[in-house]
This record gives sequence, C-alpha cells and structure tokens, in this order.
Amino acid sequence: MKLSKKIRVLKNIVSSIAAYRRGKIVLPYLPTALWIEPTNICNLRCLMCPNSLKRQKKYGYMKINLYRKIINEAKDFASHIVLCISGEPLLSPSLCEMVTLAKKAGLSVYLSTNATILSPALSKKLLSAGLDWINFSFDGCDKKTYENIRRGADFDKTLQNIIGFLKIKKALGAKTRTELQILVMDEKGRRSLKSNLSSFKKRFLGLPLDCLQVRTPSTWGKFFLKTKMFSPKKPGRRFSPCSYLWGSLHFLFDGRVVACTSDFFGENVLGKFPEKSLVEIWNDKPMQNFRRAMLRKKYLRFNKNCEGCDSLWEKPILGLPAGLRGICASSFSSVFGQGFMGIFKRAAKLFNRDFSMEVVGD
Repeated sequence: MKLSKKIRVLKNIVSSIAAYRRGKIVLPYLPTALWIEPTNICNLRCLMCPNSLKRQKKYGYMKINLYRKIINEAKDFASHIVLCISGEPLLSPSLCEMVTLAKKAGLSVYLSTNATILSPALSKKLLSAGLDWINFSFDGCDKKTYENIRRGADFDKTLQNIIGFLKIKKALGAKTRTELQILVMDEKGRRSLKSNLSSFKKRFLGLPLDCLQVRTPSTWGKFFLKTKMFSPKKPGRRFSPCSYLWGSLHFLFDGRVVACTSDFFGENVLGKFPEKSLVEIWNDKPMQNFRRAMLRKKYLRFNKNCEGCDSLWEKPILGLPAGLRGICASSFSSVFGQGFMGIFKRAAKLFNRDFSMEVVGD
C-alpha cells in the first residue's frame, strides 16, 4: 500500500470514529472496509448458522466482472476486503482471481472459511496470490463435538486440510496471517475444550499457526435470540448504535448492499451496485435513514434482524463499539502489518475481561 493511501486510510478511520460519536448521518469520508460475498452457497448446515434455519430465495456466485467493478471503485479509499458473508467462499470458482485482483489494486484481503474443501492445490494458489489473513472456523477440539456443530463436515479430513495449508505456508515462506477459531457452544463444550485443547494444540507444533482463539457464538441478530440449542453471547445493558454503518459496506453476491454480515438473506437492502456507485450508496437516503433510525433506537422499523443483536449491546472496548472496533483493527493491520491484529486482540482482552474472545496462543 502506497504511503498516500495509508495516510488516507488512517484519516478515514479517525473520521469514522468522530462521525459515529457525533451522530452524523451524512458522512464526509468513504468506508475503509468492504465485505464481499463470493457466493451464498454453503456445503454445511452448522448448528449456530442462520443457513441451518432458512433457505435463500436464490443462490449464486458473484460474477467476476461485478467484483472487478467493486474493486476498481474502492481501491482509492478502502484498506481491505473480507471475502465472506453467508456462503462458503472456497466454493466460488473465481476466488483466487478475486484475491489476485484485490491485491493488484492495493487492498488487503481477508478470508474466513470452514476449510472442508481446502485442497493442497487451492492452498498454494491462495498463498501465492498474496492472501493477507485467513480464519479457519473449526468449532471443536474433538471429533464428536466438531461434527455435532459443523454438520456435514468430517473432523479428520478438515483438520488435515488445515495442517496441509500450514505446511505449504511454511514451505513457501508466506506471510499470510493464519488463525483458527473455536466456538464454545455451552458448558459441555467448555468442558470438552478444557479436556482436549492441550492435545489439539500439539497437532500444530512446528507449523505457522499465528493464533488459536476461542469465542462465544453470536445470536446472529434475531435468528438465535431464543435458541435452546446452544448458549449465545448474553447482551449487555448499554446500547451502542450499530457502527458498521459508519465504517463499512457489505455486498451480497448479486450486488445488493446490506447493513451488516448478519443480514444473510438480504432483508434490508440499502442499495444495488452497479445501479448506483459505491460513493452514491454510501450516503444515499436508505443509508441515511437507517443511520438515523439506529441512533434513535428505531432500527426495527427497517430491519427485524437487529432484534436482540448482541453487537448492539456489547460493551465498548478501548472506547470502540463492536463494528468499528473490528474495522479499525483490520484497517490498522492493513497499514502496519498483520502482527498488529494479535496485539489488538490481547489488548482487548486485557481491557475487558468479559470480551467473548479468548486468545489461546499468538
């Protein structure tokens, strides 16, 4: 990333925090983060995922020409993209090309995957393309726990896919930050984690796994607000307006723009690209109206998915609410290097013991 772009990104981060705190609804800057959905198709039906409760109205893959247009418009102001929303990104035949195009445009690329179809050939392509960060969602240290949560996945095969990725990363000397995330579903899951974590970590000895983190599952807005299948994060008492609206844009595979990654099914569309440009969508009337409603706690008039969303009631850390906190951490990592992410996570845990994420190793 060029120095002029780094300065612009840092200014936008400061501006987004200031605008959020002042309750601005028309924003004089552009977002630093983009979430882009390569596909809304998924090969699993995980216990804690909205895909296990409801089907999409239509399924598909983002066309590479649409993706290229997004990147071309965003390259001058965004710092990074995250290739994932509701589907499994590795299913997209254009994924590696997507990474390459973003890197050529000077954007950092983040990817979250269940790793079930991560072959050695695909691992090498992603690493060679310059992928900056990858998260493996691997929810369980033992076969029984994992396969009960990740329904449709095979514990041993997926684990070998991840280990294979790490071996290729080591052989190539790639700098891709690699994290493995485990969701602890309930007290039974925590007991299982305690019993199996030590032996599980030994599987990665000598391999470049940067972080293994443990988290409490989200409610995904209203989807699991009253679930009895697992124990999601408990909402706090202090309301914080959804700050994603002040720092990021989220694109479904067909170009529809939604407020956040919890809107799996496009129930609150705020714009359509390329019918309108990113600049136009960012401060268009639907975005303004939703920001205003969020500040006034009238958000359910626009999006029922926000009901009970734990992010709206999560305690700020380092003065930042959940959305902007993650956006800032990722943007700073894009500017200063991916090692910043580990520092940020440890600082968050230090300043707030109730932080749902436990960094086991870094």
